[in-house]
Amino acid sequence: MKALRISWIVVFALCALILLARGASASGAEGEELPTLSLVLARYVEAVGGRDAVENLETRVCQGLEIDDRPHRGPVETSRVEAYGKMPDRTLTVVHGPDGVACTGCDGWVGWHTGPTAVRLEESERRSRTAWLLDPQGPVRLEEYFPGMHLAGRGVVEGQPVYVVECDRDTAHYALYFDTETGLLIRVGYYWSLGDYREVDGVMVPFQISGSRKGGSTTFVFAEVVHDVPLEDNLFHMPPVVGAPSSK
Repeated sequence: MKALRISWIVVFALCALILLARGASASGAEGEELPTLSLVLARYVEAVGGRDAVENLETRVCQGLEIDDRPHRGPVETSRVEAYGKMPDRTLTVVHGPDGVACTGCDGWVGWHTGPTAVRLEESERRSRTAWLLDPQGPVRLEEYFPGMHLAGRGVVEGQPVYVVECDRDTAHYALYFDTETGLLIRVGYYWSLGDYREVDGVMVPFQISGSRKGGSTTFVFAEVVHDVPLEDNLFHMPPVVGAPSSK
């Protein structure tokens, strides 16, 4: 009788161990389905063409249209746009709008914006989302523009499963959404969508960038993207402020 009791105890103990092992195995399998941040970023770099191809780029020039849709202001406005990027940290966007030419740029240190009648400093431009998009080596410099990145989990963007990567900056505006199937980055924040990826010089580049906002949206549609065009540094310098005292 005593031996029988011991046998049943052994049986129950074995069953408990099997159940625990299965639970641990299932938990481990679920954990393995979510990759590490390093794997998500590495897959993205490979998806756009690989580190070597990206790091070989020195400049990027984009030309196309800016489509500004703000219903409360009237008809959709379509303007010609030119965008330039040069390593390191030099960017310039030129929009030929109905009210005149507007430029936003960074000379590598100082960010600035000009409208038809004013020039102002834009301190955030050096590490803005727009600056990252124009950076010819942007895919391998994500951590410089989005510090403190961590994998937050999974999500869905317009029906497409994604990995969600958050960072130390404002999460709502700087979260990154990577397509789980292609590995490509398809959204930055809640408002900027990247699409129509095309290969240029062995690197995948988004030819359509859409930004939604309260009261409307802005979409950049590029007709042409070229790399390694010689660009002078003074292209990115802030224009002089009208009426400012001379330094001479």
